[in-house]
Amino acid sequence: MPGELFHLTAGCAMFIIGRYYFKSYFDGDDKTKERYFLALACLFFSCIPDFVLIIYYTTNILPFDTMWPYQTLVHIIFVPIAIVALLTLKYLVNMKREPIWIMGMWCILLHITMDLFVPDSSISSIWI
Repeated sequence: MPGELFHLTAGCAMFIIGRYYFKSYFDGDDKTKERYFLALACLFFSCIPDFVLIIYYTTNILPFDTMWPYQTLVHIIFVPIAIVALLTLKYLVNMKREPIWIMGMWCILLHITMDLFVPDSSISSIWI
């Protein structure tokens, strides 16, 4: 699993992709607030599946070996939730800020994909 810098970089990349993919939604002078919401959503949703690790690194409340199964469980739970939410947003719901939520769901899926395919540098490394 890659560290936090890779997840933040992925969130920033998703912001750029979302900004240009939904160009008609984010263009204009009065769309500054929506651009900020997109940046916040991309960064937040690219890190939210690791909230168990965030709790571990900030509090050290339980040993890492105890927290790791919960981390895996959270990832298993978030995949179907993100896919169902993405399909629901795309095809069933017409929301005011639909592009922001769609990019947020894509960030969750990208996060979990990165965790599956990018090798771990070390267990004790939070940043790299």
